[in-house]
Amino acid sequence: MMHQHIALSLPMRFYIYAIHGYFIEVMFTAAWEFVVNMNVKFPGNTSVWSLLIYGVAILVVEQIHYRLQDTVPLLCRGLIYMLWTYLWEFSTGYILTRFDACPWDYDNFDWDIMGLVTLEYAPLWFFGGILTEKILIFYTRHLYWGPYMDSTRYQGMNGHIKMK
Repeated sequence: MMHQHIALSLPMRFYIYAIHGYFIEVMFTAAWEFVVNMNVKFPGNTSVWSLLIYGVAILVVEQIHYRLQDTVPLLCRGLIYMLWTYLWEFSTGYILTRFDACPWDYDNFDWDIMGLVTLEYAPLWFFGGILTEKILIFYTRHLYWGPYMDSTRYQGMNGHIKMK
């Protein structure tokens, strides 16, 4: 008997992308704290706003990827992802500052723009976009909802196999 597997819905992909972005943000700030201040406690932090910001941002990167993957070379897509990231970070930061809710401030960086983005992060956003495409989006799009399989049976390519 063949079972149909259903790809993850948009809300489920949003959830995965949001949690992933949130986690990466915490890990990045922990690593930054260690490198800059030699703080071996690795105190990472972020804001709940980053869930929405990363969830939407990566859904957009996913759509850019699927529209451009057959026509635009990888390095050019990386540049597009980087530009999208700057646009999104600046826009969301600008809106959040209107409510005194922006959790980041790049004023101490040499190449900041209004404290909302910093050009020093360009390589991170470039390579981060490519890694997002090649790893996160690729594997997330291969996840699916399928039927429950009890622990004693496995349906391989040749039919059901009884597990001991």
